[in-house]
Amino acid sequence: MKMIMILTAMIFFIGCGTFNSDKVKPFIPGTYLASWKTSFGVAVDTMQITAVSENGSEGYLIVRRTHLQFINAAKKRAPEYSITKWVGSYNTADKNILIQSNGRVLNFDPDNKIVRMGAIVYRKL
Repeated sequence: MKMIMILTAMIFFIGCGTFNSDKVKPFIPGTYLASWKTSFGVAVDTMQITAVSENGSEGYLIVRRTHLQFINAAKKRAPEYSITKWVGSYNTADKNILIQSNGRVLNFDPDNKIVRMGAIVYRKL
């Protein structure tokens, strides 16, 4: 009888999520893509996230590449390209990355394979 109660208690604790696993953290590293079109132009945005460790703390290097092709311009314009590099830290409580230099927050949804940065939604490749 005592053994049955112990087994029942163990199953209860396991079922209630006592052993919580973080789905977000292993999902983070990778390449993400977003694109949008306005009356001004078409933009393609790629974000590459890699894990880095410095001085015992874990962080992430985020490289964002943006390509902007102008449309409906009175004068034909060459496309614009930009590369931006950021360093962010993972917040285990909120399960997001905070970018220290500009205060942006990356929110991850591993079930739908997306990451949100403000209004921009990136899909994982």
